[in-house]
Amino acid sequence: MNNQIRRSIERYVKKYGQQDTRVVISLFAKRFNTTKQRISGNISYMKCIEQSINIISNKPHSIMY
Repeated sequence: MNNQIRRSIERYVKKYGQQDTRVVISLFAKRFNTTKQRISGNISYMKCIEQSINIISNKPHSIMY
């Protein structure tokens, strides 16, 4: 399921461009009926391990692209 979540997030960001990470986390938690922590962990994995997305830290909202 994690792989499916990561691919969906990747396609979403490619299609819609830069996104607020909080919005993406909330949207995909509802879409996959799972916890926000799980979605956040998948985004972290995509950034650190796969390097398929980039995140600009800008408190209070981070932007992913």
